Amino acid sequence: MQKTAESRKENGQKRKGPNIRLRWKVVLGAALLLAAALFFPSSSLGFWGTEKDPLCASMEEDPCYADGVFEIYNARDYLRFAGYLNRARKEEPDNEMATAVDAKLMADLNMQEDKRYRLKNHPYIRQSILNYSGTFDGNGHTITWFADAGNGMFVCIERQGEVHSLTFEAPSLVWKMDEYGVGMLCMVNYGTVRNCETRGRVEGTDCYTGGIAGINRGFIENCVNRAEVVVKGLGDYGAGGIAGLSKCEVLDGESREEPIVPEIRNCVNYGKILGAWEAGGICAYNDCANIYECGNEGEVSVQYQKGYIYPEEPGWYERAMAGGICGRMGANNLENCYNKGTVSILEDGVEDTYAIAGNTLFWIHTVSGCVSLKGTAKGSMRHENVAELNPEELERWITDHESVSCDGNNWEFDLEEAKEKLPLIPLGITESELTAGREDICLCEEFCLLGAPGSSVRLVSPYALCMEQDAKKESEEAPSRLQVWLLRIPDDLTDIEKYLDAYGNFVKDTGHEVWLGIEGAHWLHPGQSYKDDVHIRTIVSEKSRQPELWLVHYRDDMLARAAVGNGNEMIDNVVALPIKYSEENGYQAEWLMVFTNKGNNDRPSLYDVEKILENFTWLPCERRVESGDCLYALAEEYTEDGNRYPELLAVNELEHPDRLTPGQVLKIPGEWLVCGLSDQ
Repeated sequence: MQKTAESRKENGQKRKGPNIRLRWKVVLGAALLLAAALFFPSSSLGFWGTEKDPLCASMEEDPCYADGVFEIYNARDYLRFAGYLNRARKEEPDNEMATAVDAKLMADLNMQEDKRYRLKNHPYIRQSILNYSGTFDGNGHTITWFADAGNGMFVCIERQGEVHSLTFEAPSLVWKMDEYGVGMLCMVNYGTVRNCETRGRVEGTDCYTGGIAGINRGFIENCVNRAEVVVKGLGDYGAGGIAGLSKCEVLDGESREEPIVPEIRNCVNYGKILGAWEAGGICAYNDCANIYECGNEGEVSVQYQKGYIYPEEPGWYERAMAGGICGRMGANNLENCYNKGTVSILEDGVEDTYAIAGNTLFWIHTVSGCVSLKGTAKGSMRHENVAELNPEELERWITDHESVSCDGNNWEFDLEEAKEKLPLIPLGITESELTAGREDICLCEEFCLLGAPGSSVRLVSPYALCMEQDAKKESEEAPSRLQVWLLRIPDDLTDIEKYLDAYGNFVKDTGHEVWLGIEGAHWLHPGQSYKDDVHIRTIVSEKSRQPELWLVHYRDDMLARAAVGNGNEMIDNVVALPIKYSEENGYQAEWLMVFTNKGNNDRPSLYDVEKILENFTWLPCERRVESGDCLYALAEEYTEDGNRYPELLAVNELEHPDRLTPGQVLKIPGEWLVCGLSDQ
């Protein structure tokens, strides 16, 4: 400045005599500049309207910078602050401390209303701060963002960066690039965001989108989102109330053996969350990251049944994932969270929603202590270790976690929901007079089912027969009660013949194809079905002594056991599909037996399952003659009275009781199956 003044002085000394017209113009120009300065104190207009750089040579020279903190009183101060940081990032890319400048917000800012400080072509002054490593203290104030902005306040909050005590509102924030993530406060967070609140609306296309951060790789705590969060597009992306994606990333110089694990803690979402195929009240996808003590009270929904993560490959897609807390889970912990909001899939189809988190059976993690308002989500029959509470119970749990049990209780078999999910038809059976009024056994024209010890067998609906352990006989050590449901499906749903292998046998692959052929079978088990989940079992009937073929479906992989296990138990039910064969009809599958525990989420004992299958007998009951068999001995075995052998002779239209050959098939009278059984 001194050199310029001296230069002007030298130029003035060279003039020859006064120029009155020139002096008049100078005086008039000075007056205009003075008036402009008074009216626009920090105007960016230079001499005769030309732009000048409002940034000082260094931030330390700026009047807002004092004692190591940049104080922000208005929109112009904020934009200058952003300009300093963006210039430092560009001019000192290797200096990590260049963007580590603390700032404090001294008043509410409305970036839309204050239009006196706009530089469209400035190389550094932009609405967003590209990289930030300092501490930004919102001081309880609110920033109202630019209308129709492309992204939020920060592009990247670095490891050392922290933003706290700020309310950020963006009426319309839209990001249309298929990369990164977009959030109200930042695109990517490696640092810490705490005690912040967001409002308005944020929309991303083909990117992770969140109410606080698009992608979280650091820590977010004590934050609230009230903004609507929307994701559009077909890629591998999702929408989350706090973060779109929360996942660790090891930076240069950090330990790969002990990576910094991202964390979202004590955060609540109230905003409406809409993803293309993946959405969660807290985050869409949580992998190698933790979520603690968070809640969702907003509506969570996804648009489509499938997510085409590679649009050019329509055969490669992911199932819809919508959860009250987390749409999709990876290897992580999710503890002590709650959901009040409804969770839905807008497109009609078969996929399920989750009260807390989806994909919980595929990776090693912990999901514990979580509760949900009953009826907010419709998932698989048993899919989460979650307590479903009524409104009063949920409010008490929020106040005091210990006051309400958070043991998983979504064991209930809902027959009406089963009728919606499965192509059930009426059983079409009439119970025999021989067992009418008895609770220990059910005999009809198609089968005989002997109840497990201490259980009752009841026809609870034209669509279902239910066997349930007597509640009075349960022990304190084992409060759960076995529950077995017998359902019927049309016999033409699966073309079993075409699924047999080259040798005419069932194997895991063919059994799995039969299972998938049952519409809605996915509802009966947690997670996606794999071939290893179908077990080909040959069960010998107690009554016919003949081997019967069953497809028994349950999860049996180590990852699922580690993920949701309680000791050696698993959150699962068992479904058995009997395969009947006759020369007249070939192979048929028209019945389902569903085994579940009433009282907890643990899988029923596989031993109990097999014993019940052994006591399920198809009618007519057929017994294959073995060497040494005779009609008298068979009559005594079934009725305890060998003299009833003429009944067996008559049923099978035999002329001579002693002419039996090994391999010969005999029909056993149905009433013989209940002989010797005392009414419980």
